[in-house]
Parts: sequence; structure tokens; C-alpha cells
Amino acid sequence: MGPESDSQWVVRGSLGIHYSKRMAESRELEAARRYLAEAEADLSAAEGLARLSEGLEQLDAVINTGSQAEARTARNLASAYASRVYRQVSGVVTNDAQLPEPELEHYFKIVLAFDQIGVALPADAAELKIAVVKSLIERYFEGHSPDRKRAALAELADIDRRR
Repeated sequence: MGPESDSQWVVRGSLGIHYSKRMAESRELEAARRYLAEAEADLSAAEGLARLSEGLEQLDAVINTGSQAEARTARNLASAYASRVYRQVSGVVTNDAQLPEPELEHYFKIVLAFDQIGVALPADAAELKIAVVKSLIERYFEGHSPDRKRAALAELADIDRRR
């Protein structure tokens, strides 16, 4: 078969051209890729969060029960999606100071979803979570006494210092 085949690709090295078969992925890893792509395309909707959770569950299964190579691929994929999703959520949250409470809660659930599997998160992951929670506190305590709001923000600041 030539390079036109779906199952082969070209590697050009100093020794010439070589054809290699694509690594076959497990159904779980293929499903995870599909779910994560669907989630990324519709992240602002509840369906996007559901797809993200499904994709991360599939990756977690591969990490815990797959071969070493597949587990490494699953961890890398989860970390790559975490970076992309955190960047997307950060853009929404930081660019709209008046984001409604239900949307803030939704985005907080999205960033928390990655905590369910043990993968590397972006360097600014904790800062984003703190920013979202701070915004939620601002919304939750509207109309309450300023002392209660200050106490909640102080508690959040204490949590932030301890990390």
C-alpha cells in the first residue's frame, strides 16, 4: 500500500522515507477524543459539560487500566484539553465582570471536572478557580450584610494563602 492508505503515514528521516502504521487506539481513548472535541465545541452549554465529564471519565479509565503507552497518551490528552479549556474559561470569566451566577457556576463545574483525574493542570489553574469563586461570592452575597461578604472573602483569601 502507498501513502494514500488511511492506516499508513510517511516519516521522512535522514535515511529516507519510511511508512509506519498508525498506532491503534482503544475504544475508550477514541471515545474520549470524540467527547472532548464535542465538549470544547459547546463548552458554554450543559451538554458541553456532560461531554467533558464523559471524555474525562474515559481518559481516567485508560489511565488506570490501559497500557503504559495509552495511559501516557491519555494523561497528555487530558493535560492538553485542560490547558485549552482553562484558557477558554479564563477568557469568558475575565472578560465579563457581569457574568450571571448560573454561568459562573457552570464554568466553575467545568474547571473542577479536571480535578477528578490526576493530570497536570495549567500553572494558573488555582488562580482561575479562586477568581471564579470570588465572583460567585460577590453574587451570592448581594443584598446581605457587608460583614458576611467580607467574612466569606476573607475565608477564600485564607484558603488561597494555604495552597
